Amino acid sequence: MTVTVRRKKLQSVAVSLGIVFAVCGFLPGGRILCEAEETGTSSAVVQTGAAAGEEQEIVEFVTAYRKACSPEGIDTLQDYVDDPEKQDFQTDLLRNQATFKLGIKGWENIKVVACPMSDGKHWVASVSGDLITEDFDFGIPGLNVVLLERNEKGELKIVLDNGSGFSDVFLREVQEISLSDAMQDHNNEIAVAYNALLAEHPELVEWLESTQMAIDEELSEILEETLPVRTDAKEKKADTKKDTYTVQKGDCLWDIAQEYLGEGMLWSALYETNKVVIGDNPDLLYVGITLQLN
Repeated sequence: MTVTVRRKKLQSVAVSLGIVFAVCGFLPGGRILCEAEETGTSSAVVQTGAAAGEEQEIVEFVTAYRKACSPEGIDTLQDYVDDPEKQDFQTDLLRNQATFKLGIKGWENIKVVACPMSDGKHWVASVSGDLITEDFDFGIPGLNVVLLERNEKGELKIVLDNGSGFSDVFLREVQEISLSDAMQDHNNEIAVAYNALLAEHPELVEWLESTQMAIDEELSEILEETLPVRTDAKEKKADTKKDTYTVQKGDCLWDIAQEYLGEGMLWSALYETNKVVIGDNPDLLYVGITLQLN
């Protein structure tokens, strides 16, 4: 299916759409809604018999992963990902620990929409759920998209790659699946539910903003306590005279901050400095944009 993507900035939609090659944190992510339109001959995602047979397994796996995003299950999250030693995953674990200190309990009412890829090894899954907190007697709808693969042992795993390890053809297929009717219907369902909740509980907007700020502060403190001082990184920073950086394929803010600011945990400051060019989603960097480093 050939698609044209229109992007709308929605200040009130806590739905992270698009491709997420990472274990996602608790609070819903970006504020970008992508709408797919057919511009030519369309072809729906067709599941083979084998893929259809796997669908329930995928749904159960992703549901179990989402349920594990809780104080009781966090120690098992490493069992669901392809490389738990990666820095992004370790940071997400610390971020989740920070949310638990602020009254986040986990997820309920989990729903998964899964679509197979043509290589027979990967699946794209849209997973939604209601975030449960100590502060409210209702759940807060959220959604994100994850990429899964079946490894050489036949085990399902969530892929943590930021996209650099895949071909452009592979990434285009992931994008098309993410913008398919089934995925978009799921996305829109959660967006409508979220906006309706905000209309009924306007105090939720302030709570989300203040909680996110508190999580960032708590995470910074945890990182300072758990990450070793990188003397070599600080020396590298002193030797680095660049004032700007042009985003390359596979970059993320953590790596850029680690390389040019001396500490990966300064990614949030880098994002705030460049929010105008990056947009509302710090996980979505476009190749070719120029970032200010000071």
